[in-house]
Amino acid sequence: MLAAAASLVSCGKETLAPETDVPEIINETVQTAPISFNLTATHPDATKAVKHDWEDGDAIFVFFDNVAAPKHLKMTFDEAFLTWNSSEYDGAAITPGALGLKNGDNGTMRAVFLPFGSDATVSASGTSFTFSETYYAYYLTATLDYTVADNKVSGAFNMVIPEGYVQFFVEDAEAVDEACLLGTDAVIPTGVASIAADGTITETSDKTAGDDMTGYAYSGGYLFSGKLNTGYRSYRLNGTEAVEANAYYFAKKKVADNTRADYFVSGKTLTSHSAVKLPAASNIYAVNKYGTPNKGKWVPVGGGITVTLGKVEGSGFSETFASYGKWYTCNYNCTKPEQLGALYTFDAVNAQGVTLPTKDQFALINANCTFTWLTVHGQQGTVVQADSGFLFLPAQYIGFYWSSTEYDSYSAWVFYFSSSGDLVLDYFSRTLEYSVRPFQN
Repeated sequence: MLAAAASLVSCGKETLAPETDVPEIINETVQTAPISFNLTATHPDATKAVKHDWEDGDAIFVFFDNVAAPKHLKMTFDEAFLTWNSSEYDGAAITPGALGLKNGDNGTMRAVFLPFGSDATVSASGTSFTFSETYYAYYLTATLDYTVADNKVSGAFNMVIPEGYVQFFVEDAEAVDEACLLGTDAVIPTGVASIAADGTITETSDKTAGDDMTGYAYSGGYLFSGKLNTGYRSYRLNGTEAVEANAYYFAKKKVADNTRADYFVSGKTLTSHSAVKLPAASNIYAVNKYGTPNKGKWVPVGGGITVTLGKVEGSGFSETFASYGKWYTCNYNCTKPEQLGALYTFDAVNAQGVTLPTKDQFALINANCTFTWLTVHGQQGTVVQADSGFLFLPAQYIGFYWSSTEYDSYSAWVFYFSSSGDLVLDYFSRTLEYSVRPFQN
């Protein structure tokens, strides 16, 4: 009886731990070893972009064509060691092994860098990946084939800026994210809308040319970016022929206090990957060849007199201006330079006590300024530019504006723009209705 029991115990030992099971256990341990990532990225250097290299905390989001949304990899740059640290994510949460990769897996990776979105999180929209916020700014991207070998994924992304993006930078020591907006009919605010399962990027389409680009605080100022409006052309009139002017009007608005600075850039052609530095708007007297930031109520327009305009960044600033007087930034009863406003008869506007330029002051502008015809936020008009200061005058038809000078009891002097783009002085009936731009002696 004891012998039978001993025999039974012996058989039980062989059944519970047969030697043939040992290799299977070892093989399973090797197969589930964690995957490591040896990935790097090159920053594009063929651009004049303000941000031109990797900085501490920059993050690149990596999406795998055979890994379902929202699972992805996030590479974070460590400036101290000049290395990229990688973590697997399942949506917003770090989840080791979330990608489920194993030896022998292969496919394509899509890398996306958002210059101002390193803290973004990723979610799924159907089979596509989306970010927690839409960043209306340029982005960098690259694709790379991969194969998991020896529990490792290796490679280097050659990051590029997609075609068509341009950048603008405005110095402002008090820059705060999204406190400033910049608009021009030459640029469409654009960003990443989603990344498809196969890595295809879809860009936003909810904004149009002239809509404001978001200002992101960076390096002592605001960085704006968007895509070129390929349908935009700025023209001036040369006789009866319209020729391209290469002139751009920018309107910068500060959301916090609703102040506005206007810039006119001429002689520059915006091309893909352009980076334009606009003059700082921190001082209303800082005038230069680009124009006068219209932060104040009146714009000094003119040339020929050199004066010191106070302190700008700790030093005296000399410039020429004031020969031709000071003009209001907007038409009468308007709040933006591109608004045409109400039209008035000569007697009606003078009855309201509005000060208008005289015929002789119009003549000064005509003799000493240049004129560029263009469209600003959908409104046609002309930019009047002198050695310092500029005005945008929205046009009714070809732009008629009252002076304060009577011709006789029936007529008064008016200026308008000819087919050659020059200003013309003529007199018309006082009962006609024209635009009004106030003037200050």
